[in-house]
Amino acid sequence: MDEYVIWDYTKPGISFNIVSGRITVFKATLEAMHYPEYFHFLFSPEDLIFGVEPCHIDDGGSHRLPEELTREHFDIKCKDLVRLVYRTCGWGKKLTYRIPGIRYSDDSGLVCFNLRQAYEIHEGRMKEAKKAKEA
Repeated sequence: MDEYVIWDYTKPGISFNIVSGRITVFKATLEAMHYPEYFHFLFSPEDLIFGVEPCHIDDGGSHRLPEELTREHFDIKCKDLVRLVYRTCGWGKKLTYRIPGIRYSDDSGLVCFNLRQAYEIHEGRMKEAKKAKEA
């Protein structure tokens, strides 16, 4: 019997979906970053760590956060980056993955996600993923 997990939406989180090429940044992640005007993604394939960090408009890969969020999350299409994450982690292409995040206490606003802690989403229900392959 599969054991499903309930997601805590008060904690930072992010999800990846390869079919749509979408990265979903949850509102709690944006709150932890203090709703920056611009942010970008960081990825360390060697450590299987993914990050979201406030940045400036002229920084590489910057994304603008809308002034008003109408939902509990913000979606960004980044097909190449999503494909790289899936390939690096050895994730199944038919699944969406959700990862809890940790905000660092410094002033950078950086929120990091250990991709080894990913959860698989099955028909709207979440369970622990098979471990991401070691780098």
